[in-house]
Amino acid sequence: MMLEEHNVTRSMRAGFCVYDSRGFDYDDRQGETLVELSEWTADGVKHNQMCRRSGDSPACVTNRSSSKFARRQVNCAMVVANMADIYKDLVNTGGGLKCLEATKQVFCYHGLKRGNQNPILILTHGDKLTATDRMNARTKICEVLGISETSGVYDIVCMTEHGVAAEECDPVTAYALTEAVYRALLISDMSHTPKLNHTGFHLKEEN
Repeated sequence: MMLEEHNVTRSMRAGFCVYDSRGFDYDDRQGETLVELSEWTADGVKHNQMCRRSGDSPACVTNRSSSKFARRQVNCAMVVANMADIYKDLVNTGGGLKCLEATKQVFCYHGLKRGNQNPILILTHGDKLTATDRMNARTKICEVLGISETSGVYDIVCMTEHGVAAEECDPVTAYALTEAVYRALLISDMSHTPKLNHTGFHLKEEN
């Protein structure tokens, strides 16, 4: 229901924050998704900020944000999409693109771009598909979004064949997540103007 801030400290003076949001609805007919995205990119985000939906009850839309939480600029966005849902929609609708078009609407939103850098795409639940279906789904998604299959997307499995959370034991998944975060940091650093180090000089007058 609300944005959650996760702090990752690099040192005593540096670090970065990752925000986890509520998922968007594939059946967004009122443009709520883009309205909310525009607010985040224009005004920034903060911990406990409400993620609103038209179907929410009045009791759920109270903003519980506290002044003790800082509002932060969005420097890089990661779009997470369920590959299994997208492929299922493609198959069951005879090539229909409802889920994929909804994903494209979010991924291609201009406010999420940083210069010529697209948001980072994370595909999940691909482990629910066969190897062939998974490859075909990835190819179709990248084709529609106009991104590279080799560098524009990260395929993250959720569970191993033994039913264990993949990030806890799968080195391939751990590497993919690490690379995605590293790339996000590189894109984020582009948003910051380098600080210039000014060295002071003292000239002593000769007699």
